[in-house]
Amino acid sequence: MFQWSFFVESLKPIIQCMPATLELTAGAVLLALALGIAAAILVRCRFHVVNVIFTVVNSFLKGIPILLFLYLLSSSMDGIMTKLAVIFNFTYNVRRPPVFAFAILALALSYIPYMCDMITTAYDTIPKGQTEACEALGFTKWQTMHRIIIPQMMVAAIPNFGNHFVNLLKATSLTCMITIMEMMGGARNFATMNQRFLEAYTACALLYWVVFIAFEKVFSMIEKRAGRYLSAAIPAKKRHRRLLMSAGRKDEEAEDRKVNIA
Repeated sequence: MFQWSFFVESLKPIIQCMPATLELTAGAVLLALALGIAAAILVRCRFHVVNVIFTVVNSFLKGIPILLFLYLLSSSMDGIMTKLAVIFNFTYNVRRPPVFAFAILALALSYIPYMCDMITTAYDTIPKGQTEACEALGFTKWQTMHRIIIPQMMVAAIPNFGNHFVNLLKATSLTCMITIMEMMGGARNFATMNQRFLEAYTACALLYWVVFIAFEKVFSMIEKRAGRYLSAAIPAKKRHRRLLMSAGRKDEEAEDRKVNIA
């Protein structure tokens, strides 16, 4: 029978493990995003061979379960790291391997293709006419990307990025299988020691839900702020014109400041 005293008692060890869950999530998201940007550039490369290779790599990474990556890296990296330690002259402790870093790498590898798809999809939403308009206005490629393309890509990518972030947050629960003490690991330990599984796992589910709601609100606010220029009352062409005029005005102000300084 469900006992509220054990439910309340189980909250403390799970909350104590929450920082590990958030660190795993943040590290995996940042690494997956950085590698996803690189993968997106290579997937859209003009060289057909490079394009095909990285398309196949993306497909391969999508097809491998996260738990398999976790087991593979946690149990098979010792030999590789020992050889690298000899080559590059650094110390690697086989008895205390960096399991936390391996977990971040495993989670990131699983989400690189999704970050890549997110970026390429966001880029495809930008009309090609905007790039041509920037060239006609004399913008450099950096100004075009920085002032026009990237801001619109961010607006298009934020909803998908928020979904990937939350999914990675939930995927961190798998790292308890390689002895990492995150929220799920804390709940499992408490449940095993007290033989009260229903209360511990219910408390864990409740805390995951609270964290999910918090991040959902954060990404909702970011999305609204980032897309504030996309007012429904403003026609699409007028929006794009406003963005171009705003970018051009900033560049003119920068040039005026340089002239005044000179």
